[in-house]
This record gives sequence, C-alpha cells and structure tokens, in this order.
Amino acid sequence: MRQFFVLALIPGLVVGPQVRAGNDEIGQIRMFDQNVSVIDENCPIDPVVECETPLQTTRRIVPRTTYKTVTKTIMVPQTVMETRDVQSVEYREEVRERSHMVYEQVPETRQVVTQHTVMVPETRQRTETFSIQVPFEREVPQTYTVEKIGTETRTGTRQVCRCVPKTEMRTTVCGGEVIKRSVESPNGGVKVQTVVVGGTKTQEPVTVMRKQTVQQTYTYNVSVPRTETHTRMLKQTDYRTETRTREVPEVVQVPKIESRTHNVTEMKSVPRQKTETYTERVPHVVTKQVQVPVTKSVAKQITEQVPVTTYDVIEEPVSDCVNCDEPSATTKK
Repeated sequence: MRQFFVLALIPGLVVGPQVRAGNDEIGQIRMFDQNVSVIDENCPIDPVVECETPLQTTRRIVPRTTYKTVTKTIMVPQTVMETRDVQSVEYREEVRERSHMVYEQVPETRQVVTQHTVMVPETRQRTETFSIQVPFEREVPQTYTVEKIGTETRTGTRQVCRCVPKTEMRTTVCGGEVIKRSVESPNGGVKVQTVVVGGTKTQEPVTVMRKQTVQQTYTYNVSVPRTETHTRMLKQTDYRTETRTREVPEVVQVPKIESRTHNVTEMKSVPRQKTETYTERVPHVVTKQVQVPVTKSVAKQITEQVPVTTYDVIEEPVSDCVNCDEPSATTKK
C-alpha cells in the first residue's frame, strides 16, 4: 500500500498524513522555525511526492485526564446532650457539743507594807570662792608720726622762644596791578592768593623779627612732705584678777526612808469545766443528674469529582524521502 505526503507551501508549517489510532483520528502538525529551510533548493518538489519505500510507524503513549463523580461516606463529629448520674460530695452543718477545761482570772486583793526612800529638800549655807576682774588706770607712752609740708628750692632748665632781628632781601614791585584770587588750601578750605601783574621789581634789605629757641636755667620752690616722730602719754584701763569669798544658800535633797501600806490586786487562775456547742461541716455523697455534652461520629454521604487518568496509544509514520539527498524535515523526530 502506498502512502502520500502532501507538502503545503506555508512558511514554518508542514502537514503530514492522518494516522488512525484506536477510534480517534489525529492530525499530526509539526511546527518548524522559519529560519530553517524545509525544502532543499536543489531538490525539485512536486505538489505530490510519491515515496517508493514502504511507510514505517512508531507508537506513542499519550496520558488523558478526565473527572468522575464519586459518592463517599464520611464520619462527621456531632455533639449531643446526654443525661448522666454524677456523684458529688456535699457538706451539711451539724450542731455538736464538747467539754474542755478553762482557766478564769479571778482578782484577789491583799495589803502589802513596803519601804520607800524619799528625797526631802533641805536648805544649807555653802562657802564658795570666786574670781572677779577689777579695772584700774595707768599711763602708757605712745609714739606717733606727724606729716609736715616743707618748702625746697630747686633748679631747672626750660626752652624759651625769643624774637631776634634778622636782615633779609625782599623783592619790591613798583607799579603794576595787584590781583587777589581764592584758591583751595592743601589743608582744606579756601585761601586768598595775591599776584602782581606788571611793574618794576627791585631788591631791598629788610630787617625782620624771627623766632629763636634758647635754653634757660631757672629756680623754683617745691613743697616736700616731711615725717616727724613724737611721743605722748595716754591713760589705759587694765583689769586685774582678785579672789573673793561669799556664802551661798543651796537646797540639798536628803534621802529619807518611809514605810507605806497599800493594797495589791493580783489575778489568780481558777480552773473549771466548760461545755460549748459548735457547728461542724459533715461531708456526704449525693447523686445528681446532669446534662453532659457527648461527641459522636455520624455517617454522612458526600459527592466529589475525582480525576481519572487514561493512556492512549498513537501511531506516527516514520519514513525517509528517496528523492532528496537529505531526509525531509517532516520525517525528523
């Protein structure tokens, strides 16, 4: 039996023959990269190429998952209240009697004579010696210093400024015009400048007075402080210590023994039998019915979807092209 391969001229897609596997027909489509040449340029291709060699097939197992509805029975916990008999211990009060020995304190009075020492005040005369400071006056010499002002003549030197005549040559202008104008002074302000225009200039000797500083010796009086020491007699009060005697009354505490009678009360313990009642809590067992929560397991049916996996066997053709130098891209695994 001959098999035919139909090559569709679509870039990147090669369609092979349909292979029957089981009850399903599966069209096998393989995708190739567009950069891979599917058809050899040196091999002429017809729309239908007949392969002279017999077609070989290979089998492939494909898993398939389906879901199946399954009913299950599960145990669900359920809490119910049940009545049960419970024994508990309770206490009831009972009145009882008991006897015991008690001691009572009974007062008892008796007379007691005691000796006491009493301090009695007594006035006595006491001679005491004391010291006293007695003032007296005496003359004491005292030296003191007096400051006096005296006059002293001294000689000094000073600078004296005098006016000395001096002959100088001065230019005299005869005729001409005198012009006065204001100019700015280097030290600030404005000064008047006199300018003579025209005339005849002559040189004449002129005697002028010029300042001259000379050194002059002179005498002067100076007040000078002078210290003098003097002595004088002053009256000074001093104190001397004298011992004297005097009589001083004082009160002295003298001990004296006295007898006293007084009552003494003492507590005496007397035993006696005493009966008393008391309340005691007595335990006893009591049966009660109580509601107790009990958890039981109850059967419950549920429905759930369970995945089921089946495996299909698919046959695929495997063959080489005899018309090309290299195997066709449709037969490569």
